[in-house]
Amino acid sequence: MSIGLYDYDRRYRRRFWIGFIKFILFIALLLAVGLFAYQLGVERFKRRDASLRQEVDQLTEQKDELELLASRLKRAALNAEARSTALEARLAREIPRGDQARLLQLVAERLESGVSAERLAFVISQAEERSECSRSETKRFMLSTPIFRSPAGAVGFGNGQVSVTGNGKSAVDSSGNPEAWFDPAEPVRIRFAAHGGKETQVEDILPIHHAMVVDDTEYRFTLLAGKRSFIEVTADRCPYP
Repeated sequence: MSIGLYDYDRRYRRRFWIGFIKFILFIALLLAVGLFAYQLGVERFKRRDASLRQEVDQLTEQKDELELLASRLKRAALNAEARSTALEARLAREIPRGDQARLLQLVAERLESGVSAERLAFVISQAEERSECSRSETKRFMLSTPIFRSPAGAVGFGNGQVSVTGNGKSAVDSSGNPEAWFDPAEPVRIRFAAHGGKETQVEDILPIHHAMVVDDTEYRFTLLAGKRSFIEVTADRCPYP
């Protein structure tokens, strides 16, 4: 009886230790697998970290390059703006405006019509404000419109040497219907005709200033809107040149 009990206890202990050793081996295997997985994860993390660091370095380098490019573009834009401002100022100084532009246009027209540059230079050099101009003379006439033909639509100066006439756009009433008199807010067309056939037309909004030379006399005209339908013409006659 004692021998059978001994064998049973020994087999029990053997099975226990075998099971315990298997458990320990299983735990060790799990630990080994976990450690391997951990090491694999660490390696992957290191590689990912290195890749991210490299990507960050590349992005930082690109950022620095873009900032440098932006700085250069900003500097170029400022230089271009400065050059544009200087050019505008130069154009404002050099491009004729107002009376200068009008004089240059008149000179160009006279050159194209065949007047020599020497003649124009002589006339300009001799031109001056003269005190011996005759006393101003003012007359008025009724301006014709598309629906009204004025019977008193012209005035003459210098004993008929120069006549002034013209036409304009009809004024409209509150309903938009045209009226007989002209609209002083719209451009008018004025015709200056000299004895002998010389004629000049000017189209502009009143007041209008115009000068023309007939023989040895310069006529200087100023046209203003007068009472309804009328234009007042003031003329000065001065020796020329």
